Amino acid sequence: MPLTELENKFNRAKERTSPFDMVEAIIPLVNAYQQERKYDFAVHCLQGVLPIIREKGDADQVAVILTALGTAFWEKAQLQKALDQFSPALELFKKSGDKVGERAIFAMVGITFWRKCEWQRALEIFADVWCEAGGLKIEGRFASVQGALARGTVTLQNRVRMGRELQDQLKILQPLFSVCVLYRMLGDREQFNICFDEAVALAESLNKTDILNAAKDLSRLIN
Repeated sequence: MPLTELENKFNRAKERTSPFDMVEAIIPLVNAYQQERKYDFAVHCLQGVLPIIREKGDADQVAVILTALGTAFWEKAQLQKALDQFSPALELFKKSGDKVGERAIFAMVGITFWRKCEWQRALEIFADVWCEAGGLKIEGRFASVQGALARGTVTLQNRVRMGRELQDQLKILQPLFSVCVLYRMLGDREQFNICFDEAVALAESLNKTDILNAAKDLSRLIN
């Protein structure tokens, strides 16, 4: 749907002031903003609707908005701000027993720690996300999470390509190892295996023991 139509749909939903309608309209809108790198638009939009939904007392929808807001900050590489939104969202999902919501948060938090090279902390979180076969189960209310993960794979693969052009193995290895978990999160086992095997081979050639140790633990977790 074109961005203008998404904006119009959201404006109509705001007039109805129904938390469900507003969330249903805002999530595809902010995902579209983020697709076009209009991250500040997404953040402003979400921050504007958050107090309205809080006032309505709908904790489940507040949690969804906080998740989307954290995801927008995550795409801006403002990782601490992202974690600051994910934390209260997770508490709300736990309180309501929303396991799908919990796993959406765990996915983003785990990948955040992975990006920060806090391998073990990330792996502990991934164990909760990958407790069932396949990738992360995404519902429409978490479309911005799925969109962020998909866009993240493109960004990291572009960095891998730049590393290849520079013939710099370290600049290949770092994004290659990072993109592995994004592919696993999205359920793409084929691409995960390709990237994982190459990353391990590069880590061995560069004697990067930290990555090799993390790779062993990641392999055990998945298998």
